[in-house]
Amino acid sequence: MATRSAIEKAKLPDFSKMTDEEIAHFWHTHDVSEFWGEMEEVKEPFRDVRPKRAISMRIDEKALADLKRLASRKGLGYQTMIRMWIKERLEKELQKTA
Repeated sequence: MATRSAIEKAKLPDFSKMTDEEIAHFWHTHDVSEFWGEMEEVKEPFRDVRPKRAISMRIDEKALADLKRLASRKGLGYQTMIRMWIKERLEKELQKTA
């Protein structure tokens, strides 16, 4: 674990000069706790405004209850968590075929 002085000295890179892939790699290899000294409080909730298309699917009651409970523990809406899981799995599967 990093010392408090090391945490306070860590500097974030200039993300505006990085590609999305470079930014993703950075966060896959670093922990946000390394940069507490550079973080600023966000007053407004984040809203993902990318266009989405509504779909309908059937899921059994127990699975839905489990999803809602797990998402709540993570501080997420269950539909948001489902979208995240789908995107993560989709990326993984696409990498297999690349």
